[in-house]
Amino acid sequence: MQTRRRLLIAGLLTGLLATVPAIPAGAVEYRLQVVNLWEAALFTYAKPPELRDGATGPGLERLVASLDEATIPSGGVLTDRTLRWGSESMARAYGTVRVLAEIKAGGDGHPLWDEVRWEGKPGDRSVWFVAASGRGRPERLTRVVLKGNGPPRQFMPFIPTKGSLSAAVKYSLNFLSFHEERGTIWERYVSRSLDLREGLGAVVGENDNQTFPDHVYLIVDQGAQPTTYRAVLLWRESVYNIQAPAFTPIQR
Repeated sequence: MQTRRRLLIAGLLTGLLATVPAIPAGAVEYRLQVVNLWEAALFTYAKPPELRDGATGPGLERLVASLDEATIPSGGVLTDRTLRWGSESMARAYGTVRVLAEIKAGGDGHPLWDEVRWEGKPGDRSVWFVAASGRGRPERLTRVVLKGNGPPRQFMPFIPTKGSLSAAVKYSLNFLSFHEERGTIWERYVSRSLDLREGLGAVVGENDNQTFPDHVYLIVDQGAQPTTYRAVLLWRESVYNIQAPAFTPIQR
């Protein structure tokens, strides 16, 4: 009798649970802030030990604070770089969800960061894209300062070698575009070289045509808590664009 009663109660509970809708996991708010500077601006703040790959320190903290306070000299800021959300094909190629959210341009006072906010699911990844507006000047992306779940860290993007892992990597832009069109860039290459342990990574597309600037892809690995991810992109004038000195005839 007791066994029949237990089975009856279990059946009733199962029926009740089946009628209760599943509660979706709560969305978390994330922010991504990006600014583009001439590489020389970094040297005003960072000491030599902070220029090692993956290094952090008080100079990098001061750099981030100066961007918050808009006290960095305006001549060090590149205003022709644009933060954009990834296209549907780009999101698919990098194995991420596509996020459509308003991107607010920095400058004109306080602060200097371009910023985007969105609500997402912890554990998902999102991809963001930085490129020059129009043709742009032919700069090379030489360093990045990334701040995810930890302190700001400085990296020099290098072409990955077998077994290497870094939060900033570099590939030929033609190579990235080729595999992005086929949807294989993340699975076959980037996932094996990009270190997302602190929640933010940078993939630099080095433009093979030096008359055009590089491209940058920012990959956010969305954490369990609301997080502000920050990327300082540091550029240097392309060798192609260095002008020869004016010719002065020799006086005889």
